Amino acid sequence: MSGINALLIGYCFLALYPFLVMLFGSLKSQSEFTTNPGGIPTHPTLSNFHYIGTGFRGALLWRSLLNSFIVAIPYTALTVLLGAMAGYAFAKYRFRGQNVIFGMLVASMLIPLEVNIPTLYVLFSRIHWLNTYQVQIFPGTASGIGVLCMFMARQYMRDLPDEVLEAASVDGAGHWRRFWRIAMPMSAPVIAAMAVFAFVFKWSDYLWPLVMVSSPTYEPIMVTLPELGTATNGFVVLYEVLLAGCVIITVPAMLLFARFQRVLMQGTTAGAVRG
Repeated sequence: MSGINALLIGYCFLALYPFLVMLFGSLKSQSEFTTNPGGIPTHPTLSNFHYIGTGFRGALLWRSLLNSFIVAIPYTALTVLLGAMAGYAFAKYRFRGQNVIFGMLVASMLIPLEVNIPTLYVLFSRIHWLNTYQVQIFPGTASGIGVLCMFMARQYMRDLPDEVLEAASVDGAGHWRRFWRIAMPMSAPVIAAMAVFAFVFKWSDYLWPLVMVSSPTYEPIMVTLPELGTATNGFVVLYEVLLAGCVIITVPAMLLFARFQRVLMQGTTAGAVRG
C-alpha cells in the first residue's frame, strides 16, 4: 500500500468516525453508553428509537420532522430558482455595474449571520412573521447559500453556447423561455448540486429558527431535538436517545446525497474550475 493510499484511508476513517459514534451510540443502553461511549455496542438495542419515536416525544418528533420538510422543500426550490436566474443574468447579460454588483454579492457571504439577527428580529416582529413558516423560508433565499448558488450557476452558465441561445431568440423565444427551456436543462448538474446544498443547509439550520421560532407548532427538528434527548424531569440529558434522534434526522440528507451523488460531483467540479 502506497503512502498516499494509507493517507486517504486514514482521512476516510476520520471523516466517518463521528457518524459511526453516532450510530453505535444510538444502539446502546444508558448503562452501556456510560461505560462504553465510543466503542462498538456489545448488546445492540433499538430501545432508544422506540423511546424517542413514541408517546409525546414521538408526536413532537414527527411534527418537527414535518415542519422541517415544509420549510426545507420550498426553501430549496426558491433558492435554486432565484440563484439560477441571477447566475444566468450575470453570465449571459451585460449591464452597467455588473462586476461591482456581483462582487458585492459575493462579499456579502463574509458577513456573519449573527451580526444581522438583532435587526432582522425586530423587523420580522413588526411585520408579525415570528413563529411562522415564511420567516424560515423567504429570508434565507438571499443568505450565503443563496449567493453561493448564484455563484455556482454563473460559473457554469458562462460556458453555455451562446449560439444555442441566439438561435432560440431568432425562433421567437423570449428571455424567460430561453432561461427555462434551454439554460436550465443544460445546467442540470449544477442545478442538482445547488439543490443538495440548499436542502442540507436548511435541514440542518439551527440558529435562525431558534431565534425566530418559539412555538412547537412551527419548530423544525433541529430546534426540537435537544428537548427530545432529555429525561422526563427535563434535567438529565440522555445522550444515547439524542444520538438516536441524530440518526433519524440524518437519513433524509444521506438519501438525497446518495440519489444525486454523481450529478453533485459534476456540478461542484464544473462550478469550481470554470472561470
